[in-house]
Amino acid sequence: MAPRYYWKGYLKLSLVTCPVAMTPATSVSEKVRFHTLNKETGNRVVSQYVDSVTGKPVKDENEAKGYARGENDYAILTDDDLDRVALDTVKTIDIEKFVPADSIEWVYLEKPHYLMPDDAVGNEAFAVIRDAMKSDKVVGVSKLVMGRRERAVILEPRDEGIVLWSLRFGDEVRRRRATSRTLRKRPIPTLCRWFRSSSSRSPPTGRQTWSAIRSRPAS
Repeated sequence: MAPRYYWKGYLKLSLVTCPVAMTPATSVSEKVRFHTLNKETGNRVVSQYVDSVTGKPVKDENEAKGYARGENDYAILTDDDLDRVALDTVKTIDIEKFVPADSIEWVYLEKPHYLMPDDAVGNEAFAVIRDAMKSDKVVGVSKLVMGRRERAVILEPRDEGIVLWSLRFGDEVRRRRATSRTLRKRPIPTLCRWFRSSSSRSPPTGRQTWSAIRSRPAS
């Protein structure tokens, strides 16, 4: 069975361009899912769009996207309208710069995708970009529209392919100092001795450890 791709487009670096395809690196197929049911009949409940004024259901062919210009004033946009204003990053991953691979903190990494060449003609160009990043130990930085939203992404060479990571925005990551106040700057001697002890030794209970901590001389 041919693989189902999440996205198809082009990978670009300066004058080098190659067609690529992308597929998610993770799966949620094993995730337990629940359905909403009518407990009186046992039948599934179906979601439906309803007109906010008339209260009547809206047919699929009458659904449209709208931009709010004011209170109860909307500009209706068609798919053709959206295509005309589409960003280049909808179909092209244009590598803007390279940064050291260890300069991106793990907390900003959101979701991984496998990126691969989409035809035999692009194999060589794809391999040149991948191997250049791998030899210099860098990752490529770019942007891509994912889920109708432009996201910052990085491209990490991995084995024979490239892993594309979507990145979280800065305001989505909590600052580290919010939790650092509760951390001890100096290790507790009792716990250090316990971690160095043999694994066969029974660890102290919480009450024993707390008693030892309270009785230790102040430094």
